[in-house]
Formats: sequence, C-alpha cells, structure tokens
Amino acid sequence: MGKPNAMYVMGGGGTPVISASAYGLIHRTFEAYRDKVGTFLAAVGGMRGALNEDVVDVFGWALQDGGGGAASRMNRLKWPATPVFGTSRHKPDNEDCERLMELFKAHGVNYVFLNGGNDTQEKAIILSEFAKKQNYELHVIGIPKTVDNDLLVTHRCPGYASFAKQVALVTASLQGDIDAFGIPVGATRGGALREGAVSQVAVFMGRDEGWGAAASVMAKIDDSYGPHVILTKEGGFNKDAFLARCQDAYDKYGNLFVVASEGAHDGEQYLGYHLEVACRKFDTQFKVHTDAHKNTSVSDGRVALFLKLLIEKELKVPTGVFSSMKTRAEGPDYLNRNNLEIMSEPDFRDAIAVGVKAADLAFGPGPVDGVMVTLQSGKCADTGVTPLNTVADSVKGSKAMTKSLKTLGTPERPILSKDGMMVDKALYEKYIADIIDLNGPNRREVLAGEGFKLPLARIEWPFAAKKLKPYQKAAKKA
Repeated sequence: MGKPNAMYVMGGGGTPVISASAYGLIHRTFEAYRDKVGTFLAAVGGMRGALNEDVVDVFGWALQDGGGGAASRMNRLKWPATPVFGTSRHKPDNEDCERLMELFKAHGVNYVFLNGGNDTQEKAIILSEFAKKQNYELHVIGIPKTVDNDLLVTHRCPGYASFAKQVALVTASLQGDIDAFGIPVGATRGGALREGAVSQVAVFMGRDEGWGAAASVMAKIDDSYGPHVILTKEGGFNKDAFLARCQDAYDKYGNLFVVASEGAHDGEQYLGYHLEVACRKFDTQFKVHTDAHKNTSVSDGRVALFLKLLIEKELKVPTGVFSSMKTRAEGPDYLNRNNLEIMSEPDFRDAIAVGVKAADLAFGPGPVDGVMVTLQSGKCADTGVTPLNTVADSVKGSKAMTKSLKTLGTPERPILSKDGMMVDKALYEKYIADIIDLNGPNRREVLAGEGFKLPLARIEWPFAAKKLKPYQKAAKKA
C-alpha cells in the first residue's frame, strides 16, 4: 500500500499573508515528511474546487523541472497577497461531504488542512465529524487566518497585523490631508474668504467584531489627531451620543475624523442599512447578498455615506469662518485583505509558522487531528494548538464562536470608552505593537531581498486528471 496523500483547502476571504501559510505547510511537508506523504494536493478554488475535483499536485508541479528547481518553484507560493490556490465560501452539506469522501478515496487523501477563519473552522469540524461517522481515516487540521481577528483561543490571527498596519497608515495619511485643509493656530480665521470645513469618515472591514477599526487608534499622536470617534459593532451606536462626540472633537480641534467598522451596528441593524441605495433612472436598487454561512454584505460604502450625510446635516461650524461642512467618506473595502504592498513582516512570519506547525502536527510523531493551530502569545511565530471544538461548532455555527475586541480590556479598565466610541490606545498597543510593525518593511522590500519584484505573475496550475464523474447535486425538494 502506498503512502497517504494530503490536501490543502482555503476558505473565505484572503489576507495579505494568506499564501505564506500554504507555503509553510507544503514546503515543510516537502522538506521533512516525504517519507510519510505521497504527494500534496491543493484544491484550486477552495471548497468549490475540491467538490469539482479541480486539484493540483503541488509536489509534481514543484518537481516538473527536476529536483534542483523544486525549492525555487515552491518559494513562489508564499508571495501572492491573494490566496495562491484561490478560495470560496461554500459550506458543505451532507451530500457535499459524501462527495468529498469519494474525492479523498479516489486520490488517496488521508490528511486535510483547512486554512481560514470562523466559517472555515466550522467546515473543518463538519468534515472531521462526517469522516468519523463514515469510519474513514481522515486527519483534519485547521490553520487560522482572518483579517477580522475574531477566532477564539489564538492570540491573534495571521493576516490581522498586516490589516491593522494598513488601517493605521491609511488613517495617518488621511489625517495629514485633513490637516492640510485646516486652519492652524495663529492663522487668519473668517473675513472675505470662506471655504467648507473638512471632516473625514473612513470605513474598514469587520462585519462582526471591531478589530479592524480599532487599529486606527495607532495613528493618534495626541487627542487632536484622528480618529476622534471609532465605531465598532461591540461599541454600539446612539445618534445623539455620536453627534455630541463629533461636535466636541470639532469644537476642540477644528477637525473631525470618524473611523467605523463596516459592521457598526445600532442594536437593531447595521448602520449602512439605514441608507437606501437606488437609481430611479435605471430602476435599480441595492441588493443585500447572503452567503452559505449567513454572512450578509455590509462592505459596500453605505455606512460611510450614511455617516457623511448625518455629520453634514447636524454638525455645527462657525458660519463666520466656514461656508459649510464638507465630509469626505471612503473605505478601502476589499483592499483591506488583499493589499499587495502593505504587509507586516512579523505577520508574514506568523503565517508561515502556522503552516509549518500544521505539517508537524500531522506528520510528526503520532499524528494529531481535529485541532487548529494557534499563535499562543504576543511573540512572533510562537505556535500552539487547540481542539477544533474550542473554536468552531457544527451545530451553533460560526457566528456563535467569535472573539470580541472587548477581550483586550478588564472590568476595571475596558478597552472601549464608556460611550463605546473610542479605543484605549495603550491597551491596544500593548496587544499588537510588536507585530503590527508600522516602520518595518513592506512586501516589495521583503520580495526584493529574495530576488522578486512586483507585479507578480499569476501561477497557472496544471490540474490533475479527474478520477470522478462531474459533480451533480440532487435537486432540493420544494
């Protein structure tokens, strides 16, 4: 009987360092465990690719020009800012799990690595539980990632620090632009020349937790610097309290910078849903999309526009100095998780380390399965392990098991202010300062050190020959 094979499956949205985890896993297996593993397959397109049998033999691809070039070819895996093997959000049901068992049997796969956030770890535990019921030997290991940073147990998620670095730098950049249009101390105020006062709203990713928006606090040099308001789902939203904080900041500092999570929520609905978006001329209206994990689309700029309209309508400015209040509203949206340049180098090393740890758990002395790799401290690449059922639940679903920003505080010193609209910078900095790496190298510099340069060429994967019939799901009963 031949050696068992392994498979890598990515799930959900990417991170700026996600491909480094795939590299860490596959390269470690290639270098240290080829006596235990026949080959390493990767599902191209995540769970969708696995179900359609769109798989690539990564070891075969690395060795196609001979063993001498394998290390160089494999090194290409770690650099893309988007998932190097692609991804999907598909959640497997029983029929899908049966198909996956057929896939694993056909390709001799006994080790599966699922790389992703809450939803993906839920998939991992679903697959692990199903394999046990089928008496199929399947070692399932989860590898963490998510810019949202809301996986339980792990100190942080690979990808988050790079996202946080991007948030902090974008916030600092926008603050500089606000300053340029402001009226500094000692300058002439009022008179014949009056322009619109400038304020800024920036929205960052984070549907269920406020980790992303919280990173903007790293841009504050003192109280006069933005952000002056940080809105998160955990902090809630009250219109009157929000406007009072905005007015106070503007009155004190002559400028206003509001940062919000895309998932900012008032207890009843996402703030962006207060804004109806439609075009009468073409009879179109904004459509809310919901995926298999019941995630609704919120990263669409509506929350930024809603806050802009609210500030422009309500904020009071000295009419003898300014003609009106102009609020700019924007958000990087999906650049948050796929930024080609802004990357935290320690985060990159974290991402490689969790992949390496997953290989060691699976193929080291006495294989371990049904677990997820963790980062267990603030030290870079300090990996650990936790049972999958501590981070995911196939009955409650992924939304029932997320880590709140509030865990950074204590009852005596909470991370959020009493009104929920500001983050304690000292507490946040203590948590992430060694990993966010604001003044460290970005991807271009790290690439240059290994002889690469941007833009990176896409890797065209040679798909393995299909052994199964095309997948056709049974029609659902009405």
